[in-house]
Amino acid sequence: MLTYETLRKIAHEEKGSNSLTKLPEDFLRSVQEYMKKKEQMSKDNESQWEFESVRLVLEDILKSREKKILMAAHNFVSSGAVQENLTPEEREFFNSVVESIKQFHLKRKNIMDGEIKKQVMLAVLGDVPQFVGIDMKNYGPFRKGDVATIPEENARILIENGFARKIEKG
Repeated sequence: MLTYETLRKIAHEEKGSNSLTKLPEDFLRSVQEYMKKKEQMSKDNESQWEFESVRLVLEDILKSREKKILMAAHNFVSSGAVQENLTPEEREFFNSVVESIKQFHLKRKNIMDGEIKKQVMLAVLGDVPQFVGIDMKNYGPFRKGDVATIPEENARILIENGFARKIEKG
């Protein structure tokens, strides 16, 4: 059973360790139930401080673990080091961060390798706000009737969504 003392102990262990500490598989569900119970009890003014104390300790635990997960994801992408002691929810977060880092590294590699993207000339059919292209550069804003030259992959998205049509050269 989860108690305030248990949460304080976890917070202390989490702060004292560079890696994630082991938590029960159902930790977040248990915390949710515990917080609901404490919130009900906090309707009584004397228990309000207890609810706030629990919330602050829990926030410390979750922030600390989030930072460690972000660093672990970065380390995993560069070294393949497997992260232990993740709850199922944290594993999902870890995997999504790893995937985002991999995609960013691929884009960065393409830019660093000097990959030249094919440019396409477009007739703009509707207003398009400024956006960040696949080459991490800003494009637009464009107004209906503008002519623009942008990387092919960005142009394809605008064309497919009806915001522009390709202008054939020649």
